[in-house]
Amino acid sequence: MKVPEAVFVYGTLQQGERNFQVSKEAGWLRSAEAYIEGFQLFHIPKGKGRPYAYPGVVPGEGRVWGEVQWFADLEYALLLLDRLEDEGREYRRIPTTAYLSQQALQPCAVWVYTYPSLQAMQSVAGLWLPEGVWREETRSEG
Repeated sequence: MKVPEAVFVYGTLQQGERNFQVSKEAGWLRSAEAYIEGFQLFHIPKGKGRPYAYPGVVPGEGRVWGEVQWFADLEYALLLLDRLEDEGREYRRIPTTAYLSQQALQPCAVWVYTYPSLQAMQSVAGLWLPEGVWREETRSEG
């Protein structure tokens, strides 16, 4: 696998979402719509230690839609994103391949933040999103 050149985001770091400002502070240059395969997407509800809802992925059968983000300095960007994602504690950053929708599904080596396991996801009452799409405004907290 090639060395990741960008980051695949599928939740609050996407353009128009709650934490996109962190991507901008990390030196965001541009985004492209894309998807990853071999992952399942979950909605993690607001709860103890979670002031707002957000998504997480775990390895499994499925496709997850989001965007690939490129940064001016990927190493610097990863420092900020790792902090937001609580890398090593809540999320794990792993390499994978994203497929860019607008460029004839051209593969792109990316980093993605994943939840440690399906069991960890179940322990936070994650709700499976079989369509593979997460948007904060479409998830009610009722």
